[in-house]
Amino acid sequence: TGSTSEILQRPQHPYTTKLLAAPPSSQPGAFALISDKADVVLEASGIGKAYGQNENSIQAVRRVDLRVRRGEIVGIYGPSGCGKSTLLRILATIETPTEGSIFLGGELATSARTDRLLSYNARNGFVMPIFQDPVSSLDRRWPIWRTVTEALTAKHPPEKPSREHRQSISLEFLRRVGLDAIAPEVRPGELSVGQCLRVAIARALVAEPKLIVADEPTSALDAVIAASVLRLLKQAADSGMGIVIVSHDRTLLDALCNRVWRCATE
Repeated sequence: TGSTSEILQRPQHPYTTKLLAAPPSSQPGAFALISDKADVVLEASGIGKAYGQNENSIQAVRRVDLRVRRGEIVGIYGPSGCGKSTLLRILATIETPTEGSIFLGGELATSARTDRLLSYNARNGFVMPIFQDPVSSLDRRWPIWRTVTEALTAKHPPEKPSREHRQSISLEFLRRVGLDAIAPEVRPGELSVGQCLRVAIARALVAEPKLIVADEPTSALDAVIAASVLRLLKQAADSGMGIVIVSHDRTLLDALCNRVWRCATE
């Protein structure tokens, strides 16, 4: 409580101090460009997406060329309705483009020429998504240890890890995302939105992907939790993963990303 100037200049409560310190710097260029010699994990060539046919069609994405290298964070910025989320689903090979092609790790993964996935990289954990609504992206019936380690069974290894091994792995990755105080047996309905988002990040990290695509990963979070999520994504990039982040918050992207690509409505 107090006047705006008093709260901003002389915060009294420790959490107020954290909130004021949490927003990213407004200065762009926080990180240098990645070397041209770094491996390319994602390449989008002439990507377009239209829904409907003929005069009733709606062009959601128009002719996008984008390349992401290992260890690089690329931001996609634009207003609501410009096609950011659609583009992200295409990059993750969740949707098929109606124009162009997607290459993952140098292999053709999906193309407008066919609805089939064309590379094993499209479904072996090479790319992992973090969805905008983390609560609905988690199976409400499953304990979170099962969700976090889901990717270990999706790869179809010769010998699937035991329940005990999966629980042990989940504990380690929950600790990494700051959820070490949460019992791995709890279900998503018992967690906050921010906790569910960190579970989703843990799930993505367990797969050891080459690429993470994140759709508005901080939109439902307060400033302190959002800052912790951004630190996790930065750490993932520092470990060698490529990251693509969609957001309408240009200040956030300028502070976090190596490059920011603007998604236009026309």
